[in-house]
Amino acid sequence: MRQFIRNLSLQKKIQSIVFICIFLMTAAAFISLRLITASYDKTLYKTTASSLSASSTGMNHCLETLGTMADLFLADSSIQSGLSTLKDSDQIRETSTAYRIVYAALTDYYFTFRKNHINYMGLYQDNFSLHTYLPFSRNVLPKEVEEYLLKKARDAGGATVWASDYAEEYGLFLVKSIRRTEYLQLDEIGILVVNVDLDGLITEAAGAGFLQTESAYLLFDKGNLIYSSSDDLKAASWDYEQQFPNPYGLTASSGDDFFYVKTHISGIGWDYICIIPYDDIISSLHTGQVLCFSLLLTSVLTALLLSSGLIRSITRHFDTLLQKIRDFGNGNPQPPSIEYDYQKRTDELGILHVQFDHMVEEVKQLIKTNYLNQILIKDAQFKALENQMNPHFLYNTLESINWRAKIIGSKDISAMAESLGTLLRLTLDQTSKEISLRRELESVRCYMTIQKFRYEERLDYRILVPENLMNHLVLKLSLQPLVENAVRYGLEENTDRCLIEILAEADHENESLYVYIKNNGSSFEENLLEKLKTHEVEPHGFGIGLLNIQNRMQITFGEAYGIELYNEGELAVARLMFPLTNEKKGGAGC
Repeated sequence: MRQFIRNLSLQKKIQSIVFICIFLMTAAAFISLRLITASYDKTLYKTTASSLSASSTGMNHCLETLGTMADLFLADSSIQSGLSTLKDSDQIRETSTAYRIVYAALTDYYFTFRKNHINYMGLYQDNFSLHTYLPFSRNVLPKEVEEYLLKKARDAGGATVWASDYAEEYGLFLVKSIRRTEYLQLDEIGILVVNVDLDGLITEAAGAGFLQTESAYLLFDKGNLIYSSSDDLKAASWDYEQQFPNPYGLTASSGDDFFYVKTHISGIGWDYICIIPYDDIISSLHTGQVLCFSLLLTSVLTALLLSSGLIRSITRHFDTLLQKIRDFGNGNPQPPSIEYDYQKRTDELGILHVQFDHMVEEVKQLIKTNYLNQILIKDAQFKALENQMNPHFLYNTLESINWRAKIIGSKDISAMAESLGTLLRLTLDQTSKEISLRRELESVRCYMTIQKFRYEERLDYRILVPENLMNHLVLKLSLQPLVENAVRYGLEENTDRCLIEILAEADHENESLYVYIKNNGSSFEENLLEKLKTHEVEPHGFGIGLLNIQNRMQITFGEAYGIELYNEGELAVARLMFPLTNEKKGGAGC
């Protein structure tokens, strides 16, 4: 069976997939409708609960802000001073001034925090009361309400208290007994009363929670209804324990069914309930089911009609592309002659054909230049950094060593750490394969600085390069490896003093830059590069090889450039030939 399916044509495979997908889509749609219907209440709960939670959070934040304001009001020095004067002084001038100060402070607090749905703020003392604004038709609260609020504040002993008994008629009240803080006397010098627009607060909170527009909201304080956003629901009789026993569910009132979601406002201890007419939910669900079924049927018929023509159109062009691929795989890189012009197509098929044609033209050049060049560059970098640890770890460690050496006054260790760090950064810099001669010589200086600490008087070097040649471009990691070889063969295998000289000159007639690396104590074999190519002489060591440098130079600059090795008396000389190109910016030294 598996083999049979594999051998089917692309057209039949696509047709089979389309038919299977349509069948599965139809089955999934019917199952989904059933599942949606069965779990709609739970889904509605999650959606509404999330919004209700955001709404309650916003409401709680607003109430907490007002509680903070009450604490600030208590601690305000001008309030403390003014209320103390009004309570203790019998001088008219002093009390008049204190009255103005207290009223101004009360007004400031009102205008600062009124965006938190404050209707008005009042301040009571035994001998007087003052208010920022009263939204009632009467100038003062009813006596029984006023006495209730004052008693509730005094009973709290200085704590901030929310009073909701008269919330339906007069709104929500925050009350707080203002105690004298001077010398911690803590006697009562006034009572703060803040009236909150409960309807505005809940309306804003419901908007922040993106609750449904047809929703209504109820607030219960210890099972007692203190607010209803709907006049019809306000008049209904609610038994909190019986009608809202669960976090969500169905409830009934006055012959109507409602879906409800309940949450608790922890900061104030209220129960916040959102209710939605359930008949509207069922109606919208049935409408959605009919609409989904109609769309599904239409989609299936349309898919069946369009798929066959579309499949034939796609497979025809894929057959053409497949023929191109076969020809290319058989060694014929030239695409076959096709009457159809894919250059005018901007869809995936057109892009595939055009890009394949371009790929065929570029693949040989890509292998010859870019791919080989990148392999050589990475090989040079890996060999230069073999067995090294993570660069960032090394940088940080070397910097720590450097600073520790400076602290203890060890200039040698500090210089070696700085040189090694600079050498690593220059080696790991992958921004360009061509760098200025100045920067390549930086690597040489840093390497030689480290080696001189090792060999001391046995090793010396001179860089005799004119300043006007410093900004000319050379191949990265071309000089430092040769200097490293000069140290090894000129010093490590001999006991005499080794001198390494680096020189450069420009040949403007041939537009070439020559760099010479000379050292005593060693010599080159005759035709060493040719022997390395033919493996007559095997390379050894862990550094970047001569052939690597030679190949990278010729790939980068051309066959005319590269390395020449020869002996000049008792000196071994490596001459590197680069094209005479210039870089405007230079680098900093070790």
